[in-house]
Amino acid sequence: MSGQPEIVVDERGRTSLARVRTHAYDRYLVEEFPDGTLVLTPAVTVSALEMAALQDPRVREAVAADAAGDDSQLRTRHRRGSGDDS
Repeated sequence: MSGQPEIVVDERGRTSLARVRTHAYDRYLVEEFPDGTLVLTPAVTVSALEMAALQDPRVREAVAADAAGDDSQLRTRHRRGSGDDS
């Protein structure tokens, strides 16, 4: 025994990662190998809109500029119905 915790799977194939998990991730990609090894990789779900924005070089440049403290590329957007009818 290598000192690694053992996880038991119930009759429906379920288990809990609570004893072995050190991060608060709640989604994982699962890769299964021929020998039965399962590798869980933390995953983040990104919406189609977010993906489109991340793939747009102008958006990436604006985000990088904002992170650097340069807000010259950013525009203020007023919400409708916010009481600011100027």
